[in-house]
Amino acid sequence: METDSEKVIEDLLKNKKLNLFRGDDSAFEYSRVPFNIPALDRLTGGGIAKKRLTLIYGPTNVGKSYLASQICANVLKSGGQAAWIDTELSWDSEWMARCGVDTSKILVGQPESGEEAMDTIRTLLDASFDLVVLDSIAGLVPHKNLEEDFSFNPMAWQARFVNSSLPKILPSLSNGGALVAVNQVRSSIGPVALDNMPGGLAQSFFAHALLQVRRKGWIEDKGEKVGFDMEVRLRKTKIGGENWSSASVPFRVDGGIDILESYIREALGKKLITQAGPWYTYKEQKHMGLNGIKKVFLEDEVLFGELKESVT
Repeated sequence: METDSEKVIEDLLKNKKLNLFRGDDSAFEYSRVPFNIPALDRLTGGGIAKKRLTLIYGPTNVGKSYLASQICANVLKSGGQAAWIDTELSWDSEWMARCGVDTSKILVGQPESGEEAMDTIRTLLDASFDLVVLDSIAGLVPHKNLEEDFSFNPMAWQARFVNSSLPKILPSLSNGGALVAVNQVRSSIGPVALDNMPGGLAQSFFAHALLQVRRKGWIEDKGEKVGFDMEVRLRKTKIGGENWSSASVPFRVDGGIDILESYIREALGKKLITQAGPWYTYKEQKHMGLNGIKKVFLEDEVLFGELKESVT
């Protein structure tokens, strides 16, 4: 007797223990949290994906945590729930507020061990939090290491812990939240390995998107360094975006990413604004210097709104 294939499929789909779905099922749909920075949203295909793990990594002091803070700020502004797991004990409410994060709404955890950090992350994702940020993987220390004396240093302890812990967390992403993990890179003997991160290889295997952050060049004002160009490269993606492409955005030490300048750069690339020497022209109006044209948009919100719309 010939097997009714459709009946077999329907029976399999009804078996909840199997977690089987048709390929176009709504269970596979996911939304994104935008950076609201044109170059980064274009690079990532619209922002950080929910139901996915995104890893932001790079050397120290290049703006990794700042990028994560912008995702938090946008989640909270849209009425969502966000949490920050601070394994480095570096949470600074004043700085986060300057980054645009509503510190009265975000939950902050400072776990005493790596196990506590992972348990907290899983609990938050199971509670359908929109975003959980882990800052950072390098700060995860297993409880056993904390109990031993300072001479206790088994080989690859952190890599083994991360490798075994991440697979236990990933199923909780199906509840709809995004997990953004921050990590450092470490130097090695010989040439620097840009992907050599504390915590082993599992983080790269399991991540759905890898964003590498580097300092590209300095921004100077009157001969003084006031910031740098932040280069963000999409090193891996399973969620769209411009794989292996990069975006450069201006980062100023006193105010983070300069959103206005980012839009001006986009407009220059699309010839909506033209530059000849120190002169910038927009809608047939010439303005002296970058600060000159920025002043025009700062003083006219309607004009800036038109620029944003034309760029995006």
